Amino acid sequence: MEDVIKTGADVPYDTETVERLLAPLEGSISSGGAISDWKKLYLGFDLGTTNSVLVALNEDGEPVAAEMESSGESVRDGVVVDYLAAISAMRKCLDRLQRRVGREIAGVGAAAYPPGISERTARVCANVVESLGFVCDGLYEEPTAASDALSMLEGAIVDVGGGTTGISILEGGRVVYSADEPTGGTHMTLVLAGARGISFDEAERMKRDIARHPELVPLLRPTLEKMATIVKVHLEKSGYYGKVPILTVGGGAALPGAEEILSAAVGLPVHICPHPLMVTPAGIAARLWKEKRAAEAG
Repeated sequence: MEDVIKTGADVPYDTETVERLLAPLEGSISSGGAISDWKKLYLGFDLGTTNSVLVALNEDGEPVAAEMESSGESVRDGVVVDYLAAISAMRKCLDRLQRRVGREIAGVGAAAYPPGISERTARVCANVVESLGFVCDGLYEEPTAASDALSMLEGAIVDVGGGTTGISILEGGRVVYSADEPTGGTHMTLVLAGARGISFDEAERMKRDIARHPELVPLLRPTLEKMATIVKVHLEKSGYYGKVPILTVGGGAALPGAEEILSAAVGLPVHICPHPLMVTPAGIAARLWKEKRAAEAG
């Protein structure tokens, strides 16, 4: 690994993979039918704090469809706190996927968990998958799954979730350092609610309205800068500051100008991945597909 990263416009992920995998999946959420035909499905179940996302790939690793449902209060800081509600949210995704593909879904599933939690807590994510009638053939750390969706083996993945900002450093596709701290999309919503004197739900709808993003960024700058501080502190603490590229995933920082704000506060280039909501669920399904294909070939 180089001692100092380049500061040019190069992005630390494979753009071809992003456009082949993530872009079609994000587009499929608002469209009907399947993107690709399939004989067998590989399903990635992502139990996020804000959204539960289900991604389906076919036997060739090609995207078939994606579905998304609000997680409600079922997941807090990436951890399932209401088991039945988490199953219900994923069931809705699964039912819509079933209607879209037009025939009974047969396949295998996998899930992911945030770094730093216990094995028992992580296992709850697998239990959700199995409660929906699928064998959970993979249970991965979220940054490891994200690296598969991006073909990224070296770097710092910053996951801006609903409740926390997590940073994971990868070497050779393996997590060598991870940390997770409060401050995420939910905190942005609370800031907007307080600044505008509106309810949390109204502020959440405002935050999700892309047309209003330019007017909201000045209000959210302090929260973005706090996220950047988290990143900088942990890069320095781990000894990787200036030695790895930095990539942000998750929907929390997908705002116009956020890349510049984060980069200025960290003091290094920070890249925001396109289609950030699809990174982890697509990565879960992609890693599952790779592992199953390797086992079949071996």
